[in-house]
Amino acid sequence: MKNYQQYLDSITQESFNSIESIEKIILDLGLNNEILHEQPPEYNDFYGKGLGFRIWQYPNQFSKYLYWLTKYASKINSYYEIGSRSCGAFILTVELIKKFNIHNNCVATACDLIEPNELILDYLSNNKYVNYVRTNSHEKTFIEFMQNNKYDLIFIDGDHSYDGVKKDSEATRNASNIQVFHDITNDHCEGVVKYWQELKNELIDTHNFYEFTDQYDSVNGNFLGIGCAVKKEFDII
Repeated sequence: MKNYQQYLDSITQESFNSIESIEKIILDLGLNNEILHEQPPEYNDFYGKGLGFRIWQYPNQFSKYLYWLTKYASKINSYYEIGSRSCGAFILTVELIKKFNIHNNCVATACDLIEPNELILDYLSNNKYVNYVRTNSHEKTFIEFMQNNKYDLIFIDGDHSYDGVKKDSEATRNASNIQVFHDITNDHCEGVVKYWQELKNELIDTHNFYEFTDQYDSVNGNFLGIGCAVKKEFDII
């Protein structure tokens, strides 16, 4: 694994001042190299490369989401991610929050069913407030945990069935100020797409909603997509 820490240390608040500069960071860290027929071919030089972060996000979506997140990051002190896979996107999100947080810190947890990889294990060794939990978010112990804890930001990218994303959403709703959902416009995740549309109607009185769903003309179909549900009392508008 290449040494990435020096690169992360070089990132400043100014590095997130534009969508273009954020997209460059994403590409420098490296994109995931699975299911490439759903990925824009113009980024062929970055799949499975860079600094090994294997970020499974469209750069034109994730860069806009992270730029949007900078507006809230100063008051985000805690972050929980359900479905972290290679943890590249998780680490970049944590680093952004740390750059803007008034304490230069963030208590963060990545959650997944799989064994932690070398990247996240190395990152954990240098960040004592970051944790990796191997668990199923549908288990009773997880639901009980969320009933007794609070996170400013929760990212949901686990079970992509309708029942699965609904269960994750309901289990974490009271525990979060911002809920973020992945794959809200994904042709292969009809359950998430359907639930996201329902959620916007269900929570219209209590939450504000933001979407980052840009696509690429070079890809046949619509994929990924990020949706954010922000409690109105926490929102900055």
